[in-house]
Amino acid sequence: MNCPKCNSSSHKKNGIVGGRQRYKCSDCGYNYTVELKSTAFSASVKRQALQLYLEGLGFRSIGRFLGVSHVSVQRWIKKFGQGLEDLKSENEISIVEMDEMHTYIGNKKYCWIWIAVDRGGKKFINCSFGSRGTETGQLLWEKLEKKEIGEVMTDHWRAYAEFLSETIHTQSKAETYTVEGYNSILRHFLARLRRKTKCYTKSLEMLKYSVLLLMKYRNKELIMFS
Repeated sequence: MNCPKCNSSSHKKNGIVGGRQRYKCSDCGYNYTVELKSTAFSASVKRQALQLYLEGLGFRSIGRFLGVSHVSVQRWIKKFGQGLEDLKSENEISIVEMDEMHTYIGNKKYCWIWIAVDRGGKKFINCSFGSRGTETGQLLWEKLEKKEIGEVMTDHWRAYAEFLSETIHTQSKAETYTVEGYNSILRHFLARLRRKTKCYTKSLEMLKYSVLLLMKYRNKELIMFS
């Protein structure tokens, strides 16, 4: 059996787990087993778990609803996230709106999510994660630079002026109504992003997967639901 992650045929034995032989891929290091347990859940159950997650339920709530372990739900969501392709968007975008929002990871440490949306196309374009400083905004802008962008609208946060050209950049709270609405979508449909919630993110990796999965879901780009 080839590696389910990278499809490499190069592997070696790596112990026994639950009575089944485990293998380790020599190319990507992924551990996998050949045989599925008779109690393995179907792909439809995993898709249902993903859809419930992207409709605002947390891992434990989904586990109770489906009668499975919340650890299994977390593992399924992570695997869906690992298989994501880049967000799709037009190469020509007349107006891009950018904004930043905060959340927590680990021991309640601040993490900022910078997002860009296509005002006319009504979709997420891309995002970056880190501090509220210029470097995180610059990471997001680097993902957009190859596109033909007419104008960029932001609020008055000073970091934007450090990496956006004055010729295309407008700073006005009146011009960020689309991206602020998309911020609300993220907070509403991801339990871990709601304010005053117990479902905060334990790792940056899962935060990234969660946000990107929701973005692709709202953009109608997730293959499993097409």
